[in-house]
Amino acid sequence: MSHGKPALAALSLFGAFFLSAATPATAQDVRIGCSLVQQYGGAEVNAVLEQVRSTVGEGEANALHEKYVGLKNDCSSNLSASRVVRLSPAMHRLLTEYGVNVHRFAVLQR
Repeated sequence: MSHGKPALAALSLFGAFFLSAATPATAQDVRIGCSLVQQYGGAEVNAVLEQVRSTVGEGEANALHEKYVGLKNDCSSNLSASRVVRLSPAMHRLLTEYGVNVHRFAVLQR
């Protein structure tokens, strides 16, 4: 996997929800669904998290990884599974910078 913009497109794994054109000033909770984990594998997720760890912080990177693993496990038996993820303003900026279409994986709140 290259370490350029295509690699960071995998950031959508964690932020593919409700991102507006403007970066929010506070963290935002978003719900992610199985379509996201079906598109991006663990190796891609780990590579991206290593790239952004210094920007978003160790805590957010670890929390995002845990959400991904939990969702991937749930999706193996329930394709309507989802997880709520808290995205920081820094993560929103990275998504915007790399042109990630976050609306593509949005799951409506239940």
